[in-house]
Amino acid sequence: MRLVVLLFVLIQLSCLAAPSAVERQAGYLRSILRQADEAYYNRHDSIMGDAAYDALRAQYDRLVATYPELDAAPSVGAQPADAANRIGHYKPVLSLQKAYSDSEVEAFLEKCGADQNYCIEPKMDGLTVVLRYRNGLLAQAITRGDGQAGSDVTAAILASGCVPGELKGAPEKLDVRGEVLIPYAAFDQLNQRRRAAGDPPLKSPRNTAAGTLRLKDYSEVARRGLEIRVFELLDAATMPPTHTEALAMVESCGLPVVECHTVDAAEVLRSIAVLSRRRSELPYMTDGIVLRVDDRAAYERLGATAHHPRGAIARKYRAAPVETRLLRVEWTRGATGKATPVAHFEPVELQGATVQRATLHNLNHLRAMDLMMGDWIRVVRAGGAVPEIVGICPGRRTGAEEPIPAPLP
Repeated sequence: MRLVVLLFVLIQLSCLAAPSAVERQAGYLRSILRQADEAYYNRHDSIMGDAAYDALRAQYDRLVATYPELDAAPSVGAQPADAANRIGHYKPVLSLQKAYSDSEVEAFLEKCGADQNYCIEPKMDGLTVVLRYRNGLLAQAITRGDGQAGSDVTAAILASGCVPGELKGAPEKLDVRGEVLIPYAAFDQLNQRRRAAGDPPLKSPRNTAAGTLRLKDYSEVARRGLEIRVFELLDAATMPPTHTEALAMVESCGLPVVECHTVDAAEVLRSIAVLSRRRSELPYMTDGIVLRVDDRAAYERLGATAHHPRGAIARKYRAAPVETRLLRVEWTRGATGKATPVAHFEPVELQGATVQRATLHNLNHLRAMDLMMGDWIRVVRAGGAVPEIVGICPGRRTGAEEPIPAPLP
């Protein structure tokens, strides 16, 4: 009888094991997500837009939910490129779960509690930095890195003048998390100066802010107009009971904080809509709105996954994708010989422009999406400009689709 039971269990386990095709898909997804993280956090570059990255991350999460043995998800961020400059975080620096619709926000509110107060804040698009003050003096400024450790950028932060080197009335220990950014006005001035000097203009305020912290010319760092907005109190001798009070305490010490509004659950969606309409009024780049449980004890009780806290969510801005059909994929080679796939599809109208092609990053990116010739695909304009494929429409497959061949060596 025991042998029969054992055989039954083994058969059940084998049935639950991930098929080889799913394992390959998970491998492609891990590879491209790690490449995207490394480019974004270490080289301050984006190989894909937020919508495409989020779609791949969600696809990977769905696979892992069905086949937990596949779980080898890339950590949030990427390991600092300079190992000698690596400093560990006292607690993991996590990302945020994302919502693209009001229904997803409502589901979040239901999980967290309708009796809670919530903080509504702009989701700033800059570089996350942890600041450690000791006895009122800035001891360290550390980038997010891979969430477990980051790079020491204390000298650059001090040179930029975006935070005080000394705080008045601060507790003996004060650890905060903020976003380093460059306002639109400062970014425009920087590009005017570069054009006058015969240098090419920089393209992205976010990447410029992040790249500035890597400069060793601290006089140039000081000229670029970096700013910071603190959005979380991590640790202090006395922790206030709410997030709102924590930000007020941080601001009273002399640190700039993010604009924050506290509302009850019934007012959340209306408040998000109001802040969304004000997006163009903000002096810096944003890519969504952060919603967070205000009560710190309740926030901590909700806990966290390896990727995000359960007591906060980012309501992301997203243009509705348009469906069209993939016609072909061409491979181009740059000066280094790297092969890059360019997808050609039936022309579609996106935000007043006709688009019919989009560049993918590499073969792994193409395989991660499970893209096939003849597929119906979903296309957006990343950042309102660059056409980008964010996924396929598997329900529209007919069986006549064909695999996309790898580039010739």
